[in-house]
Amino acid sequence: MRSVLVGLMVLSGGFFLPSAPPPTCQPAELFITDNTDPLFEIRADVTIALAGAAATGSTPLDGVYWSTRLQQTTAERSREFHLCSPDEPTLHALAEALRTQFHQEAVLTFDYLPQDAPDAHAVAVTVPDVDLAHFRDALVSDSTARRRLRGGSVAPAEHTLILITDTADLDVARRLVTEAGGRWDAATIAYGRREFVEG
Repeated sequence: MRSVLVGLMVLSGGFFLPSAPPPTCQPAELFITDNTDPLFEIRADVTIALAGAAATGSTPLDGVYWSTRLQQTTAERSREFHLCSPDEPTLHALAEALRTQFHQEAVLTFDYLPQDAPDAHAVAVTVPDVDLAHFRDALVSDSTARRRLRGGSVAPAEHTLILITDTADLDVARRLVTEAGGRWDAATIAYGRREFVEG
């Protein structure tokens, strides 16, 4: 057992202490650019645990984002972490910790809430059968979508588009989905709260 723990410490670059799930589980998603470090996911899981949350899994994505700093669209590998977080301050703190650790311009979070919750000002939109190249072209051509939505991700295995947007921008999201070749009537919508954690 000791050798296993030592191995985990070496992999994570420090001490890894197994942690129980948070006493209160608020389902959430976190989107972050995935770098080329083969231990990226392991290191991120450790940071998430040390912040007081738990990663219940993750999904590799192809992301297309509008950089407010560079004023241009970038395409990059990203990863969606499925989280169990006790509260919003913990979610913000772990997003800031990951942004700093991996030198990110921004990290996006979305925590699920009932549709009628006072803080449910955002939606997670998932649309099947959307091609990454078509989505990239649609985003590049739509300046309003770039500014308001700031990008989106496509799960490469399923060709599922994921957009996280304010509820006030649902019409913009609908237009972008159509421009990318997706069907809005096939979309699934979940309500919650989003935050771009930026430096």
